[in-house]
Amino acid sequence: MPQPAVCVTGSTHGIGYAIAEAFAKNGARLVINSNEADTGAAEKLGALTECHFVRADLSTPAGARALIHEAVAKLGPLDTLVNNAGRFTDAEFGGLDETMFDGAFDLNVKGYLFAAQTFAAQPELANTKPDRTGASIICIGSTNSRVAEKNSVIYDSTKGAVLMMVRSLAVSLAGRGIRVNGIGPGIVETPLTGPGLDQPGVRKVLRAQIPLGRIGEPNDIAGAAVFLASPQAGYITGQMLYIDGGITARQMSWEVPV
Repeated sequence: MPQPAVCVTGSTHGIGYAIAEAFAKNGARLVINSNEADTGAAEKLGALTECHFVRADLSTPAGARALIHEAVAKLGPLDTLVNNAGRFTDAEFGGLDETMFDGAFDLNVKGYLFAAQTFAAQPELANTKPDRTGASIICIGSTNSRVAEKNSVIYDSTKGAVLMMVRSLAVSLAGRGIRVNGIGPGIVETPLTGPGLDQPGVRKVLRAQIPLGRIGEPNDIAGAAVFLASPQAGYITGQMLYIDGGITARQMSWEVPV
């Protein structure tokens, strides 16, 4: 069988890179992406598989479309799109403004939508049937689509939108055999979250709130993405898989620490 072609957005570090690496180790050919210059991710992944880096700003429809078109030009028809590029907006409610809102929604929601639209418009997917389960879109969401966080109104709203986008796209594209699922990471240590986690006492507080008692790692997310794109997940669509150490399963505890 030919090696599958996969495009992972926002994938030069953190969760996106781990997902790309997991696909590479499972034999996929890759296009990875960032809005900044690649700092060596493509070279590292190129030791495992065919890998191309495409710089693109996914906060605009034109940028999202251009990435997918370039990915197809480099790899041929894409089998899987992983929408991962995003930004976190953290500010007190009274301090929010339109620029913050537009910046977050443009990348976290609009970028996902128009990348998915361009992926689904590939001629090779135009006449597929529901029993063709090889093509898939995976959107990286967040536990913030289920559990609100203080001073995170805009970010939480974008991730709520991603949850419903996954469900709606799954219904819309099911007749063409394109599966759409999401992954909702909990607290995961990445280059972006690391500085916050390193603040005094933060790790201890967070671990106490996570039933499994540890902070997640990017590789905790990566394997799920490979699974959702695989034939083994051929009857799964419209789902958001929360990988969070049990955060979204937990209720308030009345136990008083001693």
